[in-house]
Amino acid sequence: MRIDEQFMEEVGLGAMAPDEKQAFMQHAEEELEVRVGQAVGADFTEEQMNEFDAITDLGQAAKWLDVNAPNFRQVTEQVYEKFKQELIAERNNILGMA
Repeated sequence: MRIDEQFMEEVGLGAMAPDEKQAFMQHAEEELEVRVGQAVGADFTEEQMNEFDAITDLGQAAKWLDVNAPNFRQVTEQVYEKFKQELIAERNNILGMA
């Protein structure tokens, strides 16, 4: 899941100035990655966390998650949707309109 122009339009932030929007998109994507990681990894053992941290290939990581966190796609979707709703609720504050 990416934070892109379409995402920004969906949450009502498409009218941001281009440079501001780019910075926001980067920050939002980093925040989303952290939230997904926390949600997916919440039940991992320390050994599993270390194992996952050692994986550098995305294909390998996806296979590892299929085995060790079979619900990671659903969790990712839930986190993504919740994040999206938070941004929609806060869009006026984000745009400085509140």
